[in-house]
Amino acid sequence: MNKVQIEDMEHALRNGNRFYTKSDSKNWNELVEIGFASKHPGWEEDMAYFRVTNEGKEALKLTDYQLGKLKHCFGLDYSKKPYRNYYQTNGENEEWEDMCNKGYAEKQAYDNGTINYFGTLKGLRMVFRKNTSQKYFEAIDA
Repeated sequence: MNKVQIEDMEHALRNGNRFYTKSDSKNWNELVEIGFASKHPGWEEDMAYFRVTNEGKEALKLTDYQLGKLKHCFGLDYSKKPYRNYYQTNGENEEWEDMCNKGYAEKQAYDNGTINYFGTLKGLRMVFRKNTSQKYFEAIDA
């Protein structure tokens, strides 16, 4: 799934699991093909409702492995409070790239091939506290 597909699926789930758009939407039709969405006729001939399937809902979730990596990024495997925000790799990492697409992380690449991944506020809320403020998030040393 790409970032736009993920954002559209999350939008649909926030709004009664319906996304109304053109029936020839490339992103949504790809999701239908892989079983992450279903397509229903719209009010107008060239429009359709798309709904996220249970398989699609599962695909939006983080795996236990990803949750562990995100906790490590914030230092939560060593502390009860986050004290850092980075995870360094020697190249692209599939798990972290997926978390970036889902909005739980961001990345910064360097010329030597090293990549630093950083958790986002959404990521911190997933592994620490749901009500974490932007101010608290910004105060974490990176």
